[in-house]
Amino acid sequence: MSKHDQKGQIKDLLDLEAENGPVVTITIPLNPKLDDTRLDKIQTDSLIDSAKDAFQKIYKPDLWNAYEFHIKNYLKTLKPNASIAKGVVLYVTNDSLKAVKLNYAPEPAFSFSDKLQIFPIVKQLEFVPDFDMLFLQRDSYKLDNVKDLDVTQPDNDTQDPFDSDKTETETIKNPKTNDAEWDTHKYFEMVDKYVQKRYSDKDHNPLVLVANAEDEGRFKKASHNPYLVTDKSVEIDGAVKNAGENAQDIAQTIHDQFVADGKKAIKGEYDKADGAKKATDDFDTIMKAAEEDRIANLIIQDDAYVESKDNGETVEVNTEGSRPANELNTLALTVLGLDGDVTMLPASDMPTDKKVAAILRW
Repeated sequence: MSKHDQKGQIKDLLDLEAENGPVVTITIPLNPKLDDTRLDKIQTDSLIDSAKDAFQKIYKPDLWNAYEFHIKNYLKTLKPNASIAKGVVLYVTNDSLKAVKLNYAPEPAFSFSDKLQIFPIVKQLEFVPDFDMLFLQRDSYKLDNVKDLDVTQPDNDTQDPFDSDKTETETIKNPKTNDAEWDTHKYFEMVDKYVQKRYSDKDHNPLVLVANAEDEGRFKKASHNPYLVTDKSVEIDGAVKNAGENAQDIAQTIHDQFVADGKKAIKGEYDKADGAKKATDDFDTIMKAAEEDRIANLIIQDDAYVESKDNGETVEVNTEGSRPANELNTLALTVLGLDGDVTMLPASDMPTDKKVAAILRW
């Protein structure tokens, strides 16, 4: 998923504010090790009941019926599957429900407001694209796809570059016979050509190699696939024949590499912009820059809160009670609406000691 696709997904959510009723946001942790469902049913039922009680104290009780209908229908779809999702955020209105899977474990929580609570999905989408994993050995390979945190094998033709493409079959003897004509380099070239043709050129996803260290080096020398990620890989023991069986664990490792690199890159980008006088952590300057469409990337600490300046007109009701809306949520919505980026970081990864910073366009 490209940065453009991520912004598109967020902008689709902004349409919820125009639908009937307040936007209810519910974050639910998921446990992939549970046998019959990924939910802690008791915990989830309690959370939904708490949201219902709080909602009906403010709005007409019957209005909740539509929300409950959407929520229950969605929860029925959460079955065990190959996924690295650790949670899900639900955005619910009287008219519809939109769900986004999360790779971080959220606290079970709810909130509702006239404003869309954008932070949970920003935190999920900011660094990690969809990607493909190539499990490579000298006599076999397998390709898995990670899309929206689900790990699947692409629906495609047979994954044998020798049997499925006659023109290529005629140019090289199948090395799976392991005879005198065995040539690992040529085999890797064939796999590379096949994977690029059948997958990379179609889905445009980063391709991450899973192989032992020696084969990793050989394959990268043989590859001409522009989507092959050269600074990330997962090493597996050369004796492991069924590496694909732990695809979820490997997908999580790759996911974490993307996140770590993304956080590191933000600090570098901020320092570079600061040197060019195109960065600030002064809140008043940031607010003014947002109004002028000057923010390229708004950087917010995970737990940051600034009380709304709308004289209490917008109130957020949540698991802890109620409070004036978070001005930073409104600021983030403004920046996203103007095609800027928003990044959520823990305090330890913030580029300065302030809870809000920004990289400016000019």
